[in-house]
Amino acid sequence: MTLQIGRFKLFIISVILLFLLFFAPNLRMLVIGQKTDGTVFKLSAFTAGEHNSRVNFIAENKLEYRFEVNSNVKGTATVIYDPKNPADAYLFNFMNFVLEKIIFSLLAAIPSTIFVFFFLKKNQYLFIDLKRFKFSKGLKKWTEADAEKFTQLTSESLSYTVKPFEFSYLVNPDVKFTNKLITVTLQYLFMNKYIEITTKLVQVNKTDDKQKPRPFVRLGSNYTKEVNLTPIERELLTIFSSNESLRLHEIRMKLQQKFGLEFEKFHSEVVKPYFAKSELFSQGKTSELGKQVLSEVNNRILFIEKHLDSLNTEHLVALSQLLINLHACWLFIPTESFDKIKSALIERKEEIDSDLIAKISSAYQRISIN
Repeated sequence: MTLQIGRFKLFIISVILLFLLFFAPNLRMLVIGQKTDGTVFKLSAFTAGEHNSRVNFIAENKLEYRFEVNSNVKGTATVIYDPKNPADAYLFNFMNFVLEKIIFSLLAAIPSTIFVFFFLKKNQYLFIDLKRFKFSKGLKKWTEADAEKFTQLTSESLSYTVKPFEFSYLVNPDVKFTNKLITVTLQYLFMNKYIEITTKLVQVNKTDDKQKPRPFVRLGSNYTKEVNLTPIERELLTIFSSNESLRLHEIRMKLQQKFGLEFEKFHSEVVKPYFAKSELFSQGKTSELGKQVLSEVNNRILFIEKHLDSLNTEHLVALSQLLINLHACWLFIPTESFDKIKSALIERKEEIDSDLIAKISSAYQRISIN
């Protein structure tokens, strides 16, 4: 049997082991320890060494023992000690018995965290062969459980046909994330050819002798006034006139002129009214359907990220179906990961849905307002 442990799980395990290591003597003392009253004396600046206090106590063998600690306690305090070895004793309070060990554990966790994230790269796993007790690392191996999960995710449709801007709002409905919603909506409109990019030669600076190619955005071939678009999508398209092309920075300027510096009016006058009528929200809060859709999309993206290499090499056609079922919310897969998917799909484009290939091929020519 072989265990597969990812970076995050390895980090959690290492932190737990560190805590157990530091707290082992304390846990042992809680089991076998004997409690008694002790007297805490403050040491003078001349006699104090590493510690500022001395604790004296009488053990059950009637002998007096003493030990030094750093403590703000004065006078009588509870001491816990090993009856078989009373010299092994602690001041039994939160500061000296618990907090000190927590601090040491957290300090030790810092180099442990650095080691774990340096040792295992993204999507790498630690393999432990329990029979031969051997360790190795590499990409996650495809298991029967993974295959069952993948079949389930591929065959089940989302509970709601969610658009990327809807998913963006489910993730971050606050006004300060409106720029992300606008960006992903423009990207979606570009993928579906409601807007398009053309390249023109322009003089970037007055001092330039030669013109340079720069991208311009304009209304696309699929756009008509009759096309079925949401109010959010249609409102963004109003900044483009029928013959006008805009540079990327001009898109942001036009939107700011119309909706405010942080697009506050767009959020209050267009976005919020749209979602007030949406099934995804109820009385200003995410509905049960919204929570379910958010979970469904996140689970699919997480699975793709986790099994990226196996999916690209062994299950690419089925992966393409999973992407189709995501309704373009694959835009939220991190760019580095999706570039690998995109390359794999284009290499085998004869086996993949042509519409998906077309959208994916254009998807990461980013139209951004940032």
